[in-house]
Amino acid sequence: MNNRIKNILTFLILVISLNSCCIGAKEDNFGNNIYLSEYDNVDRRILYQTKSCATSGIEIVPMTVLEIGNNDKWIVAKTGNGRKREEKKFFKYWVIKNDYKNLPDSETIKRNTTEFENRQEFDKFLTENNIEIELNKID
Repeated sequence: MNNRIKNILTFLILVISLNSCCIGAKEDNFGNNIYLSEYDNVDRRILYQTKSCATSGIEIVPMTVLEIGNNDKWIVAKTGNGRKREEKKFFKYWVIKNDYKNLPDSETIKRNTTEFENRQEFDKFLTENNIEIELNKID
């Protein structure tokens, strides 16, 4: 086999390999097309994606997710904005329903996502809805 054919085959194998995996991205699939996607330690958000390793998705929870927890019915998250350092403006809390009879679309997920401006309201919602999930820091 001549060098040109070897180079072409090597290039094709490389392209196929790169398309088959998430280079530089880490994902956690929570089911129902909901993913925690992390591209670096700053860009970490919850997205609705129709497939793993998608190059884009519909944002459900904006960056940066600092803590997360889930079970088979719910996803809870804590996000932080580095520009606002006051406690009440720095963190937001999220609850996402993740229990559906049929595969939901992104709009259904968004309608069933609740944002909280403070920890007290978040904790109250968890208690009232018997959601027993703890937030865990993301490494």
